[in-house]
Amino acid sequence: MRTGGLDRALKALGPYLDDLVLCGAWAWFLYRRCVGSATWMPAEFTRDLDCVGRERLRIRGATVLERLKANDFEWVPRGEETPPVALFAWPRAHRAEIELEFLVPTRGDGSTRIVEIQEGLTAQALRDLEILRDDPLRLTIDDRSPLAADLSFRGVVQVPRIGHFAVQKALIHQRRKPDEQVKDVFYVFDLIDRENGLSDALLADVVGAMTKWRGEVAQFVRVLERRLAEPRFLFGVSEQLPAERRPPVTYIEREIRAWLEGFGKAGAGAGPPGRVP
Repeated sequence: MRTGGLDRALKALGPYLDDLVLCGAWAWFLYRRCVGSATWMPAEFTRDLDCVGRERLRIRGATVLERLKANDFEWVPRGEETPPVALFAWPRAHRAEIELEFLVPTRGDGSTRIVEIQEGLTAQALRDLEILRDDPLRLTIDDRSPLAADLSFRGVVQVPRIGHFAVQKALIHQRRKPDEQVKDVFYVFDLIDRENGLSDALLADVVGAMTKWRGEVAQFVRVLERRLAEPRFLFGVSEQLPAERRPPVTYIEREIRAWLEGFGKAGAGAGPPGRVP
């Protein structure tokens, strides 16, 4: 596992980590290393680090752009909008170890796709991000952290609550490409898999989300139930793991079904999830 890019990004973001929630696959990585029992991690990993922020970031000393430049990130414009979506690559765009992008929840009718969150710093506005910013987890990386030997960064990072991370995967499911849908459900299954020590935390978060995100939880349950009935899809989830660790489809089906049954019992006091608005 190469963590040099993550280390560089966290150092570059510095004081802005209080304003940003790290999401996507790197959030899953942090759950597995810092919260669960990391019995296995992939040798190769995503370069994409998505950071969900607010529509306006208060300047904390140097701007984000100044800090990224000082840490040798290369600005890479994307898309045809003016201003363009900004992506920051380190050490270089053509051989990046990490690619950093900023996101904000969309407002109104969603027609505004690019938002300037600091002068010269753009973020992509997307739907279904609010749940990721709701009461995030704060993980301390210090000399006692499981990541102490992997990162020279020391400080606090914010990631979505584990259950909110999983529910959001269902909210965007239909907008994702088929291979991305498989990857997203793999991350959810990996959190459900009791071997990894995160299943109970996921359950507690999803039950807790019923208070504010009832319709979204209902959609999460429906996506899991639908995919549970598709052996071909579950086979694709299994193939996300290397051959020597690849579980049979029956194992994936059993773990997801058991988790859903546990949710049904734990969530009974909150009533049925309800309809998605």
